[in-house]
Amino acid sequence: MDNFWTKKPGAAGNLRLLTREGKWLAWEDQEADPSDASTKRIAGAKGRVNEVLTQAVHATNVLTLLGSGASFCAKNAGPLQAPGMSDLWHAARKKVCEDNIENYSDFDNVVLDVIGTLPPEEKGEQRAGDIENLLSLCKMKLELMEVRAKEIEKTDPNGPIRKLKVFIEKAEGAILEKVDFVDQATALTAHRGLIQKFAKRAVDKPRVKVFTTNYDLCVEEAASRLGVVLVDGFSHSAEQRFNRDYFQHDTVRRQTSGTKADYIDGVFHLYKLHGSIDWRRRTDGVVIRSRASDPTLRPVLIYPRSTKYQEAFEAPYLDMFAALQASLREPDTALLVAGFGFADDHISAPIWSALESNLSLRLILVDPSFIPAVKLDAHPAPDHLLDAALPTRKYQNKITRLVLEGDPRVTVLNGRFEDLVDAIPAINGESDRQRLQMRLDQIRDVAL
Repeated sequence: MDNFWTKKPGAAGNLRLLTREGKWLAWEDQEADPSDASTKRIAGAKGRVNEVLTQAVHATNVLTLLGSGASFCAKNAGPLQAPGMSDLWHAARKKVCEDNIENYSDFDNVVLDVIGTLPPEEKGEQRAGDIENLLSLCKMKLELMEVRAKEIEKTDPNGPIRKLKVFIEKAEGAILEKVDFVDQATALTAHRGLIQKFAKRAVDKPRVKVFTTNYDLCVEEAASRLGVVLVDGFSHSAEQRFNRDYFQHDTVRRQTSGTKADYIDGVFHLYKLHGSIDWRRRTDGVVIRSRASDPTLRPVLIYPRSTKYQEAFEAPYLDMFAALQASLREPDTALLVAGFGFADDHISAPIWSALESNLSLRLILVDPSFIPAVKLDAHPAPDHLLDAALPTRKYQNKITRLVLEGDPRVTVLNGRFEDLVDAIPAINGESDRQRLQMRLDQIRDVAL
């Protein structure tokens, strides 16, 4: 169903700022009505947000946290798009039942067994259920079955243990396929914009750190198109291996004559907190970059389920989360969060803990769900200062309450990732290298 955000281009003017009074302030100023002497001019959010973002891009340490919502603005010409949670449910259902597609009983019977009920139907089709809850319950049931089972029951190819394992494997395989939607033709305007705007930061400052819970390659593809270097923990050897020590490396330009080396601009650190579609774990435990379908290589992903917290303590995720926690404790740090709903406690809790202890941490949070879309769709136009209930999710609610208590470190915006990117001020334009890359991209586009 279409709403306020459907097909709306990313623009700073879409943002609304949460005020200390608990109202959402529109972007532009509202002038007084000349025919009504009782009205007065109301300053918009534009100036205040621009000041906050300017301070953020010039902070000593800049962190961004991108959740699944940040990938929705990546667009393909065809039907393959960034999936939502409902898309993952339907993809898993189709994958599990690919040999029995008529009634989906292979999938629905498992749902009935572990959850008890099927999602209701709408217009003759089953609505999406909670894929995270389903996989969580399947994993828990499998663990209980294996604890009680005899060895012969564990290896029986037609037994319930093997059948449930196959169900989980197919569901997770469907998720892996669904999030693999980025290619050379994918429009990545917002991701490119984010990288471009931070690429000109002074090289004597720490590199911008991009943390993401997404498995997709939006950030990597956007960086590649811009000729930007991503330090992501993998070696530059023929077989790229993960090693946490690579995050301590940097990139310099060494002149052919002389011994002086200078740091190049446009280098970012990328931390994929839940893994990536192009990560695989070998049988010896080494994580490599690969997209091969070799059965000896296992995908390195934290799939959506409630045990994400426990899995986060395994390598390489542990290194990623340790970097996030350490970065949040650094002085003069700005954290920009977009597309992340604070549903994952293993990420939300460290952010809240840092807000409690780091007085120089500045948080800028943007999410389009803070204001119901129906209120923004109102005709005539919604009020300049709009009332909306505070979010109900635990950590979002606590963060917004800091704003109401007058905490100047926290800025909460209603909007999308692409709207925030448009609002971020540029730093002294593009570098020569970026301008060359943009010209080459234009030539390629014309050639196509």
